[in-house]
Amino acid sequence: MSAREAFEPLPAPPAGGRSLLLPLVRHNLRLIASRSWLAAPVLLALVAAASSPAFMGPPQAAFAGERLASLLGPLLLAPLALLDAGGIGETLLAKRRPHRFVFALRALLAAAYLAAVLAAFLGALRLSGADFAAIPLFAGVWADALALGSVALLAAVLFRGLPAGFILSFAWYLIDWTTKGKFTGPFYLFSMGNGEWNPDKLWLFGLALFAAACSVWLLPRNLGGEAMA
Repeated sequence: MSAREAFEPLPAPPAGGRSLLLPLVRHNLRLIASRSWLAAPVLLALVAAASSPAFMGPPQAAFAGERLASLLGPLLLAPLALLDAGGIGETLLAKRRPHRFVFALRALLAAAYLAAVLAAFLGALRLSGADFAAIPLFAGVWADALALGSVALLAAVLFRGLPAGFILSFAWYLIDWTTKGKFTGPFYLFSMGNGEWNPDKLWLFGLALFAAACSVWLLPRNLGGEAMA
């Protein structure tokens, strides 16, 4: 992104709800679509190519999704914490719209992009011969990725640095990998090892929503903005 694009002022809001929102969405998409957004589909393509999809059953597909594809969550969500702290010079607190609304919109856009690349990844596996139930596995992998990403985002907001976000989320990931959920209970990331939907994934969706809401509330304060009710 060029410096000119980074500092480009937001167009004046036109009348009408939809026409008010669309310029804001387009503007923020340009701001948050970074190299990590380009890297995500490339990484998933490499995973798909190395996984021999034609020989995949539900457990193998769950392994590729839960243990590999879910790591895109921190990659796409954590950088939102520092978007306004430097780099592109876009100041959250100077926006005409409520800064919490703008930050929440960015998080929703990142979550939607995450869903799109995961759906494309699992769809490519199915088209290549893998045999698994696509919708339950997609929901489970998306829950993992959102939970890891939202926790990484919250840690990055709290400690004002991406390393904190990546370290905390990867520590959770490693603990679950090595202990098989002994310490995380219903927040176990890899509960679909047999390829079937596990209701505990709903806890991960809830955790993702809670961590994201905390990030939305805390970020303006960490940037030095005035407290808002």
